[in-house]
Amino acid sequence: MQKRVLVAALCLVFACLLCAAASADGTWACPSCGSTGNTGNFCPNCGAARPAESWTCPVCRHQNTGGNFCVQCGAKRTAASAAVYGLATEKLAINSGPGTRRYYDELGTYNVKGQYVRILAKAYDSRNDIWWVKCEIPNTKGVVGWTGYKRFDASSFNLNDVPTERW
Repeated sequence: MQKRVLVAALCLVFACLLCAAASADGTWACPSCGSTGNTGNFCPNCGAARPAESWTCPVCRHQNTGGNFCVQCGAKRTAASAAVYGLATEKLAINSGPGTRRYYDELGTYNVKGQYVRILAKAYDSRNDIWWVKCEIPNTKGVVGWTGYKRFDASSFNLNDVPTERW
C-alpha cells in the first residue's frame, strides 16, 4: 500500500513539474487532465485554461506570473532584458571616471537610496582595491557616471554580469 502511495505521489510531482513550465517548442501540459503537446490557450481534451507563465522582472528581479508588467515595480516584461540593475543602499556620489582624484571630476550626488539603478560597466581600481561601477541615474536626463560598488546591495545583481571597462 505504501509503495502505491509513493508511486502516486511521484507521478503527481512529475505531472506538476510538467505543468509548471511550457516546453521549449511552446507546447504545454494540462494541469487538469495531463494532456500534453497543447498549443492553444485551452486544453483540447478537457477545456482547462493554459497555466500562466512565470517570468523574472529585469529591473527588480521579482518573480511574476503572467502579465506584461511587473507587479512590484511596474517595469515592462521585455524591457532591457540584457540590462543589469542594482539596488542603491545609499546616496550615489557620481564621478566622470574611476581611480585617483586627478582622473575624475565630481558630477554630483544623487539620492537614489532604495531605487534600482541601471549598471552599465565596471572597472577595478587596484590602487584603492575597490570596484567602481558605471551607472545611469534614474529620473535624470541621461546622467551617467562612476561610483563605488559598495554603494549597492551586492545581492541585487551579480558583478560578473556587468561588462568590464578598462581604465
